[in-house]
Amino acid sequence: MFEFFLCLAGWSGLALGMDRHHQDAWNREGAEPQLRTLRRVGWALLVLSLVHAAAWPGDSTAALSVTWWAIALSLSAVCATALATWLPRRLPVLGTVAAAAALLALAL
Repeated sequence: MFEFFLCLAGWSGLALGMDRHHQDAWNREGAEPQLRTLRRVGWALLVLSLVHAAAWPGDSTAALSVTWWAIALSLSAVCATALATWLPRRLPVLGTVAAAAALLALAL
């Protein structure tokens, strides 16, 4: 679940780093440095989730863990896209909640 929540937070960051979704979420245009930071954080979270899956596979092999990561990446992309499309004002909050849930899943 850690990878799924971290990927969801990453995709949310990437979506909020785009002009259109940023304006839909906060009803204002974002400054370019802010958009760039959101995109960088989003990419960093996606890379971190891959590194975690490959380096700490848990009870499975690294190959199975990376396969799970690819599934989590795809499912979280669908969720982030749906949120950005139908509930854009909730995307920042749900992205933050997903990051917090990832930390909680890592701790458990």
